[in-house]
Amino acid sequence: MEYDPIALSHQIRLAYAEHLMRCTDLPPSEMEELLSLDGDLDAARRWLAFGYAKHRYDPDHVRGLLVYLFSNYYPSLVDDPAKGTLLRRAIERKTIKLSEVTIEKISGTRLDWAEVFQLVGKEFNPTRVKERIVAIYEELKGAGHERSR
Repeated sequence: MEYDPIALSHQIRLAYAEHLMRCTDLPPSEMEELLSLDGDLDAARRWLAFGYAKHRYDPDHVRGLLVYLFSNYYPSLVDDPAKGTLLRRAIERKTIKLSEVTIEKISGTRLDWAEVFQLVGKEFNPTRVKERIVAIYEELKGAGHERSR
């Protein structure tokens, strides 16, 4: 079996995202090396920005944003039209908790913000959360730029 750092890095980043959603994540400073295993520092910084935002601000807001992004922009591995219906029903009935969410459960379900807010248990301003994550990403990018000099 051949070692493929690109495929492994992709899996590590997805696992980190899921750990962020489930609140089982390690501190971002401990993940930096693993997230940049393939040398793609930009991709590592994007995920680290989510991790740092989760520690600096309301973690549920970051978790909710991740749920929205994965449900809307990450394709499901299996075409299952009932998957979204079942997830929505579980959210409505409060039989699923945010800590139980996995990428597999939410990918391709296209949750709307009202459903995400219900899952999170509160409303928040997604635009502000995104802005904070982008600002942290820019900080990390600037810090990385300074280190490379």
